[in-house]
Amino acid sequence: MMRTATRILLSLLAVAGIACGGRPFAEGGSRDLTLVTALPPDSPEILLLRAIFERPAIRIEDESAYVVRIANASDPRVYRARTVFFVGCGPKRAIPKSLTHLARSLEGVREPFVFSPDVWLRGQAAGILWTDRRADLLPAIQESQNRLFAGLDRATFATVRARLLALPRDSEAERKLQRLAGFGLRVPRGYEVRVDPGTGAALLLDPGPPARLLRIVPGGGGSPGEEDLRRARAALARTFRPNERTLEPTDPTLTSGELTGARRQIHGRWEDAEVSAAGPYRFYEVARGGRRFYVDLAVFAPGRPKLPYLRELQAIAETLSPR
Repeated sequence: MMRTATRILLSLLAVAGIACGGRPFAEGGSRDLTLVTALPPDSPEILLLRAIFERPAIRIEDESAYVVRIANASDPRVYRARTVFFVGCGPKRAIPKSLTHLARSLEGVREPFVFSPDVWLRGQAAGILWTDRRADLLPAIQESQNRLFAGLDRATFATVRARLLALPRDSEAERKLQRLAGFGLRVPRGYEVRVDPGTGAALLLDPGPPARLLRIVPGGGGSPGEEDLRRARAALARTFRPNERTLEPTDPTLTSGELTGARRQIHGRWEDAEVSAAGPYRFYEVARGGRRFYVDLAVFAPGRPKLPYLRELQAIAETLSPR
């Protein structure tokens, strides 16, 4: 029995290693950001970067988008970290040799920063912001702060996707979805799959803790208004959890830009009317292959960061196929 367990463990490690070029995945979660610099931690440039990256996560109470750790380029943990961002100034020869690839990527780009996936072949995201003079560094950060955050978010999500693709998949559950719901989706092993025969809605559930719910239903013709989008989310949620309530969002409907193919999206919170449970959701109207779908991501993770689990669900939702 021990030999069988050992073989299974070695197989899983081999899958993870192959997915990142034969090396183990980098350390840390998708909220962890290592900021590498020779500048003082209390310098205006670093304080501004921290404010940009540690901004509140959208519609998640008391949670920042990233947790920043300051390090220098000689720290070996830097090159094992999940997401790394190098910041500095001076002649290009001052850039650490380990960043040669990133430094070359800066050539010919309009922005003073660049992100690149898998620089050290461990499923990482690495970025660099560099100016010739320190006097130019703070203005560069101020001018591009929203684009900086968006670039970091895209690079981070690429690491989430890489890990998803390395997970063992449940082929039987994927065939069930295709047969009963009429669309395809990558189903990681460990998720339960349920399909509602009346609506054709599907639920992927990891009961946790923490609990993760991915709900998808094909949409009808036309494009609903904002109020109907909220009703669509409430109806889809109640298909599988009759007592779940969709709380009114205070933010306006957001533009697309997160989930591939998303036309519109709303962020908010849900709660269960019968039990003490609540959490954030992300709800999307998605166009794929000439069809329209509603996609709902919901998390129940009391006392834990929610954003990493929402990113995991989003990576699964990215694999949605209309066939």
